[in-house]
Amino acid sequence: MMAGCNSTFRLANPYLSDKETLYHLGISTDDNLQQRFGDVKYICLGGKNKRMENFANLLYRDLGYPENSEVDDASKPKEERKLIDITGSAGRYSMFKVGPVLSANHGIGPASLSVVLHELLKLIHFSHCNDVSFIRIGTSGGLGLEPGTVVITDTAYNGLLQPHHAQVACGKEIHYPSVTNPDLRNGLLKCALTVTKQCVIGNTLSANDFYEEQARLDGAFCSFSEDEKNAFIRRAHDEYGVKNMEMESTCFTAMCLRAGVKCGVICVALVDRLVRDNVTGVKGTGVGTDNKLKEWELLPQVICAKYIKEN
Repeated sequence: MMAGCNSTFRLANPYLSDKETLYHLGISTDDNLQQRFGDVKYICLGGKNKRMENFANLLYRDLGYPENSEVDDASKPKEERKLIDITGSAGRYSMFKVGPVLSANHGIGPASLSVVLHELLKLIHFSHCNDVSFIRIGTSGGLGLEPGTVVITDTAYNGLLQPHHAQVACGKEIHYPSVTNPDLRNGLLKCALTVTKQCVIGNTLSANDFYEEQARLDGAFCSFSEDEKNAFIRRAHDEYGVKNMEMESTCFTAMCLRAGVKCGVICVALVDRLVRDNVTGVKGTGVGTDNKLKEWELLPQVICAKYIKEN
């Protein structure tokens, strides 16, 4: 049986107790978790806290201001209620509850992502949630794609172009597969095509670093030539079907697969890495280009909200 193609949730940790503190979320098992979060069906993650707050507000409106949201004052008219940051006291991440959805930021890179994902998985465990889907939304660098193209991940590859996440534990390296759920990715594609025609399913290169591991020439250090950079990116594209590059998908998909929860990744490409390394070539090239970037960044959020509303 292919891991991740089912929704059988499991946490393989015999040391978990009934009394746990989710330190980085500012939540403990004494906080009425089942009552507050037992109805959660979707957990949406992205790098920036402001982006995920904006997504939560977008979803709050699109879902018709659901009563089972965490708001500042439930006695106010629905349209005047403000979503609250559930993890505000912890100071590390931000998280908002909108009906059956949690919207949280994961920071940048696999290390930051893994911390919040561990605690979110424990949260749905202690809350006795059923059939939860995890969706990462964000931005990326495209390969051979027009900027503004939405990429839905099939398989995530690491910086060695291997389709797994390497987890080191007690001095040993363990490899975990890193693929998304086919039903979820196909559902996201179906929704995406109603929003934009610039949308593909492809593989994602997920690196541990923004600069050297993604073959950028503009970091503080560069241990390779421009020819080596171009050869690596072209190989990833031509031989491995890589359509975009970012920093979280191998860790994200591998952890979701280990837990038996469905996962999907949807990111917009802000630049074609076969042409340039950064998006500064997009900014400043004409009137309204900054607005175009904001429009592109919004696409995965709109598509994800549409998918949740229709499912």
